[in-house]
Amino acid sequence: MKRLMAIILFLIPLAAMAQKRITVSGYQDRIPNANAELRCDGVRITRTMEIDSISGYHNGFWITKSGRIEKAYWTLRQATDSSIGYELKPGFYYVYPNVILPSDTATITLWLREKK
Repeated sequence: MKRLMAIILFLIPLAAMAQKRITVSGYQDRIPNANAELRCDGVRITRTMEIDSISGYHNGFWITKSGRIEKAYWTLRQATDSSIGYELKPGFYYVYPNVILPSDTATITLWLREKK
């Protein structure tokens, strides 16, 4: 019995570490008298995932799926207050940051984890 408990206690942290976690990052560069340049390699997810954490220099961000805006957090306050835990269903996603004026660049990274 003690041996079984030891094995279970050993396996619990391993199961937690096996949880899938991925990132997706985006970039915006405002060009005077021209359109902004948006860059993101995107990420394909095959299981429902949720936003675990965010980082970057931005004033909010938006997420697109299949060329359409999936979700938009237009201010930094909204981005930090309400984006954690937002669920993304299987599909291919891009994320783009809003620029904080007077800066001409912005970055965003979302960490996604499998929904429990």
